[in-house]
Amino acid sequence: MAGAELVDSASGSLESDPLLRRHAQAAPPITPLPKLQLAAIYAIKLTLPISHTQMMPYLNVLIAQLAASEGAETGYYSGIVGSAGGVAHLLTIYLWARISDRVGRIPVIIVGTIGIAVSTILFGLSHSFATVLIARFLVGVFSATTGAIHSVVGELTDATNQSIAFPYYDIVAALGFVIGPLIGGTFANPAENFPSLFNTPFWRAYPYLLPCLVTAAGTLAALLLAIFVLEETLHSKRALTKQSDTTPSFADAGSLRDDAPAPSAPLSIAHLLALPAVRAVCLASGALGFAGGGFNSGFVLLAYTPVAQHGLGLSVVRIGYALSAMGAVSIALKLCMPILLRRAGTSNLFAFCMQVWPVTFASMSVLSVIAQRVEAAGGQALEWVAVGTVLFLSRVGCLAFSIIMILTKDHTPGTSSLGSANGLAEFFQSAAGALGPTIISSLFAVSVSKNLLGGYLWVVLMVLFSFIGVWLAKRIKQYRDD
Repeated sequence: MAGAELVDSASGSLESDPLLRRHAQAAPPITPLPKLQLAAIYAIKLTLPISHTQMMPYLNVLIAQLAASEGAETGYYSGIVGSAGGVAHLLTIYLWARISDRVGRIPVIIVGTIGIAVSTILFGLSHSFATVLIARFLVGVFSATTGAIHSVVGELTDATNQSIAFPYYDIVAALGFVIGPLIGGTFANPAENFPSLFNTPFWRAYPYLLPCLVTAAGTLAALLLAIFVLEETLHSKRALTKQSDTTPSFADAGSLRDDAPAPSAPLSIAHLLALPAVRAVCLASGALGFAGGGFNSGFVLLAYTPVAQHGLGLSVVRIGYALSAMGAVSIALKLCMPILLRRAGTSNLFAFCMQVWPVTFASMSVLSVIAQRVEAAGGQALEWVAVGTVLFLSRVGCLAFSIIMILTKDHTPGTSSLGSANGLAEFFQSAAGALGPTIISSLFAVSVSKNLLGGYLWVVLMVLFSFIGVWLAKRIKQYRDD
């Protein structure tokens, strides 16, 4: 009876105190994260940015050798190679996501991961521009399984813990942007950098194979972890598995929410895009992809180009260090994201991040001016401070990549269409990302060669383009005010 009195007393206090009642409703208990399952899918996610960025420190050197071009002219060829992966991603992202809604997340992830490892090795063995292009295209095809990977994280989490899981998920991607350039910058040209071990005709003939082998080995290791640990998260396939398998799972307890309602059929593209909120998220995802991809390509070109041609004239090693520092800054910022999301709200924080991109591109025009003055003065401290500032701004803008995944999940009508919705958002992001490197590389080459607006026409246009993303971010707030 005493226990009943305590319950009644507690219940009465909540009902009679509106403040306590509102607090109880507004702050539900946080569901424990399924750590083992998330660790497996995070390992798979880590392989994607590494496979894309390990070649960035030496790509322009490789393309210059293959295409017999140098300086600003290299931008045309590196833009084509850079866009090849984006185009492949664009053509297959929705297909992979739709397949994952039908056959399950795990089969799609396994095929994609194996394909990335094989395609990366092919890139290291390339001796022609055509082979490089094909290898990068294949990497894009097999890395297009991101819709399925995003969906696994979404299906392993709920509204109480997704603000923790998704930022950590993106921290893993940022870590990949640190590891990738370090692998490329460290292991490229092993015959020259490690002559005691690799000074042989084979490694001189294939100077970029070693970083590709290191990348492929890490990719296969992540795949093995996922095979032995990761469980299917698509509700329909999980239900079939539970009917036929009575063996207890060794995964984290409570990692999958089996009490979810039975799923309906996945919605089609037309039905998803007919929803105003989903449409706004997809368009904003595209604007973000264009800004992020354009910056990555533009910064590498700016860093590689000689100072006399409005660049920074950095070496391959220094470019690798700069790109790795960019990833390290991302990790530090994303550690703060759970707090920022709780205080600012998802849509508000997304809008702020998109507003940073115009400032970032405008700041890039200052870098080459500083580089020219530094070269004349014989110092480098000021130049690296300026480079660090621009990289910091770009990483603040890239926080939006984590947030757009949460927005996609929040606005998707049911988990049965989550893969398709993620695929659509990724499709728009990849479409713009495929255009970004080509457009900014071409604009850079034309601006420098024709000295348009003092060589900075590409900066002005990218600032204008990024304002479109600012406008789209404000549109999303019409559908969700958090």
